[in-house]
Amino acid sequence: MFQLVYVSSATVPLDDASLRALLATSRQKNAVVGVSGLLLYRDGNFMQVIEGERQTVEALHQRIGQDARHRGLITMFAKEVAQRDFPDWSMGFRNLKDPELLKAPGFSEFLNFDFSTSSSPDLTKAGRLLEVFRAGLR
Repeated sequence: MFQLVYVSSATVPLDDASLRALLATSRQKNAVVGVSGLLLYRDGNFMQVIEGERQTVEALHQRIGQDARHRGLITMFAKEVAQRDFPDWSMGFRNLKDPELLKAPGFSEFLNFDFSTSSSPDLTKAGRLLEVFRAGLR
């Protein structure tokens, strides 16, 4: 299993309808190729965890880097992992500014989870990185 985390900025801020369309398309395509992960969006910035077979994840990452909706793509890390952090998500999603998206399929409460009281404090690298991202939002 391969896991990659990147950050990027939107070339144009996305409205709710655009974010919902992006989520629907991503979930559909990712389910077909066996990719799971998490997509975060706030104030024109993305953070995404992508998990799957190495070749599939790298090809997806390359397509994202060429997508005109992204600029400044930075790979935070990419490595082989023992297991997925998001095995049941074709793409979890969160627009950190829109409470209406709480109802969207694929929405995740991941950033609301209290890791300090978790029964499994041994976070993966992706989990630690996302915890740092979440802490910076407060």
